[in-house]
Amino acid sequence: MGGPGSGRSGRASYESTASISLRTRSFAGIGMRFGLRCEATITYRCDGSEFPLAITIDTTDRYSPFLELDHARRTSAATRERYKVRLETTPQPFGGVRWWFRCPRTGRRAVCLRLPLGGHQFWSRHAYGLGYASQREDRRGRAQLQAQKLHAALGGGGHWMDGAPPKPKWMRWATYERKASKLDAYNDRFDAAWADGLVRLLSRAPR
Repeated sequence: MGGPGSGRSGRASYESTASISLRTRSFAGIGMRFGLRCEATITYRCDGSEFPLAITIDTTDRYSPFLELDHARRTSAATRERYKVRLETTPQPFGGVRWWFRCPRTGRRAVCLRLPLGGHQFWSRHAYGLGYASQREDRRGRAQLQAQKLHAALGGGGHWMDGAPPKPKWMRWATYERKASKLDAYNDRFDAAWADGLVRLLSRAPR
């Protein structure tokens, strides 16, 4: 298998590296909140084998919430990695917050972290230099262009695959929420593979 930097385009794709993903939206959708301290092990199934991921969520300190991840590297020498991923929030117009990861490698804010074949830790797409095979397909390429325009309309200075940027000061909240939801839905099409264990993780947490 080629690692990041391989492939016909000179850039590995998300699909070709069989990336395992973590998305903030999955956590938020099943009850992510401040005041949590819980642990669980999620088992992914990749190429006929199992890949366990131990997760600790700690949001008891609202000023420094984090995930702690414990898993094997996806390399021939499958040594273990244990590290923290910082969490951040931004306020929502009608209450609540939007959750974000801080990439352990780049420090950039992201809504999705990935562990590809050959990878050591869950990092952002930018950190691994991953693209999508679909970027080289005409039909999905047109859809990608629409998503790029949508991200630009939201004042985004990063990449559309990282989700919606913070609301521009000049934009109405209703408009922002509508466009951000469309962009989230588009990203979900690419990151649909999720472990059912996430549901069990937060459902067991005390309320």
